[in-house]
Amino acid sequence: MIYKKYKAGTLNTKIVYVLAFIIFIAGLLLLAVFAYSYFSKKANVNNLTEIESKGDNTLIEKKCEFTRLLDGVCVESQEEVNPELVAVMIENHVDARPQSGLAKASVVYEAPVEANYSRFMAIFPKDVDIAKVGPVRSARPYYLDWLREYGKDILYMHVGGSPAALSIISKDSRIFDFNEFSKGPYFWRSTDRYAPHNVYTSSKNWQKAWDKFGTKENTDFKSWNFRDIDNCIDTGEECITEISIDFLPPSYAATWEYSTSTRKYVRYQIEGRHFDKDGAAIEADTIIIQKVHSKVLDDVGRLQIDTIGSGDAIIFQNGIKIEGEWRKDSTTGRTEWYNFDGPDGQPIPLKRGKIWIEVVNERGSVEWE
Repeated sequence: MIYKKYKAGTLNTKIVYVLAFIIFIAGLLLLAVFAYSYFSKKANVNNLTEIESKGDNTLIEKKCEFTRLLDGVCVESQEEVNPELVAVMIENHVDARPQSGLAKASVVYEAPVEANYSRFMAIFPKDVDIAKVGPVRSARPYYLDWLREYGKDILYMHVGGSPAALSIISKDSRIFDFNEFSKGPYFWRSTDRYAPHNVYTSSKNWQKAWDKFGTKENTDFKSWNFRDIDNCIDTGEECITEISIDFLPPSYAATWEYSTSTRKYVRYQIEGRHFDKDGAAIEADTIIIQKVHSKVLDDVGRLQIDTIGSGDAIIFQNGIKIEGEWRKDSTTGRTEWYNFDGPDGQPIPLKRGKIWIEVVNERGSVEWE
């Protein structure tokens, strides 16, 4: 009996050891999975493929290991995932056309200003090479709300601003501000146009500005979710090939036409296809319509635009239309895009590439076909 009890006890002990070993191995596996997921996210590693268009409109795929937080495009190294950023106010007055440098922007906000004509805030990685950017114009408060989504270290270049915008800039030390009126050497005035449509800057100038005044510790910001998006002709969905946005027609109406072959949207204005002054075409991979409420503040016609809260949004990617809403909870909070018919609480994934956000108020209109 004693021998049998000993054998039974030994057997039970072995079972306990085996179970403990299995639990230990399972724990290691779970830890490995968690660590991989965590560090992959931190490194922004992405094994998806990027669709690249060659000069003959042939599309090729290439592996995408590192993706940039700003626009989801492939970059060569971890150091390029979260670059320092520069935002430049660029005007769209008819006397300012064609603009310079707009085609190289990664993200562009187009919103109405006085009289409901439109103005751009263009965002660039600091190290992009651009010889001329502008004409540079003045700041408005709602652009500052979008600017502050990108952290405290985004360099903001403008020429003056409305009293409300300048008041916000003076009180918020997080805004890395470069006003031509106080930082004139980093801008120049061209002789081929009349003021106020003749102020320009360049990547060389803003890189000098950053080297002298920047913190050199760029702040993380919340990236949008990026993924590969199917072409509309491959999904069986209706292809939306034309988007028309009227700010103040006809001079401030914009049309985007989608090409199923290049998978890009091409921009047109009243002059025809929209080109930079150097001949570079204005194109985008994603068009976002953000509908907002606004009101006129003064006799000059300056606007208040509601950027905090929520409202209707329409996302156009690869010819596919998604209707939903935008949400932003604070001046520094990220504007997110949600699908009415999608998973609850999950923002809409965006196609990697150039993003144009068209901010349309009650006086504007949007149509598509």
